[in-house]
Amino acid sequence: MISTQRDHLIILTVHGSIDLLAVPRLGAAVLEAVSEQPRGLIIDLTSTDFLASTGIATLLAAHAAITPAGRFGVVAEHPAITRPLQLTGFDRTLGLYPTLADAFTAMPQA
Repeated sequence: MISTQRDHLIILTVHGSIDLLAVPRLGAAVLEAVSEQPRGLIIDLTSTDFLASTGIATLLAAHAAITPAGRFGVVAEHPAITRPLQLTGFDRTLGLYPTLADAFTAMPQA
């Protein structure tokens, strides 16, 4: 997992699977990112190939941790990631974007 910053946004880039083994690391990275009080948090899942239900729960917890004070978005285009989010309706709750550029555009300067 890689954490970068751009325009007071924190981007967490996740590689591989978000399963029961990876969720604790993602949760810790989210807590660390939110503690910096960014204006937004983007979780980039473009290099992720699997999203378990525990991963969805972690994304929802991340959303709750940053909003309403900050913006939140998930970047993903692989069907293994987007399909479960769309089937559950969480794509609308979380803010699902096909590219990082789309996520940046959706988070204008405060």
